[in-house]
Amino acid sequence: MVDGYTRIAGLIGDPVAHSLSPPIHNAAYRAAGLNYLYLPFRVRRGHLPAAIRAVLSLEMVGVNVTSPYKEAVLPYLDELSAEAKLLGAVNTVAPVNGGLKGFNTDVEGFLYLLESAALLPLKGETAVLLGAGGAARAVALALQKAGIARLVIVNRSVERAQALRRTLSPAAPFKGVEIAVDQPGRPTFSGKRIAGASLLINCTSVDPVESGILPAQKAIRNLKAIIDLRYSPPEPPFLQWAAAAGVTAINGLNMLLGQGRRSFEIMTGQEAPLEVMKEALAGGGE
Repeated sequence: MVDGYTRIAGLIGDPVAHSLSPPIHNAAYRAAGLNYLYLPFRVRRGHLPAAIRAVLSLEMVGVNVTSPYKEAVLPYLDELSAEAKLLGAVNTVAPVNGGLKGFNTDVEGFLYLLESAALLPLKGETAVLLGAGGAARAVALALQKAGIARLVIVNRSVERAQALRRTLSPAAPFKGVEIAVDQPGRPTFSGKRIAGASLLINCTSVDPVESGILPAQKAIRNLKAIIDLRYSPPEPPFLQWAAAAGVTAINGLNMLLGQGRRSFEIMTGQEAPLEVMKEALAGGGE
């Protein structure tokens, strides 16, 4: 029941109407006996500074931050967690010591996805990333923590791929980080690029089937899994393509769940009721 003691949490982004975060977090609040309410807030870019200031002025519990503001929000924060600073992106903001602290739960979210899919450990293995943006940075760091030894970064822009490699250099001691530059409709990462790899992960917002950046189907058959960080629709063309080759195909829903678990803990100071959150997610409930 909403009353004068209800604390507000939420999601800031544009768009946010599709988000699965509200049902997940609200179910968790009820299970934990917290008089909290989680709401989605569509924020236009020009209103972002005011929206972030409102976390303090309205005494909110905190907010999650989604596209396109994970990097744009940085100038309005007083402090960053170590991972948010390294990745240059924030997806959770909470009041800390009278100011606002930014966190990045993407690494923990992806590690939870790997764990839930029984893909761990990955010590000494190889992963191929499609994309070199913010999501790819977080996934690469998670893979390093999971024991991956070698990365292949497949991206259209060599500059962005090199920037990702530089970001990883001080933090992720991979044995090798290889860059493959692709052009639409002309895939350059052949079967040799994927030979011996365990994972192929789409870290872009575009379906690789639609962009034409794919290896030959026969080259993927020895992979442990193909992962698409997107979760809507749950079976996009890329994952259908993977399944048709007999490869385990995984969407990003469990990454969302892992992200949500950590952001719940940041905002409330309590352990997240994970099973309740799982049930809310399974029921249709970022």
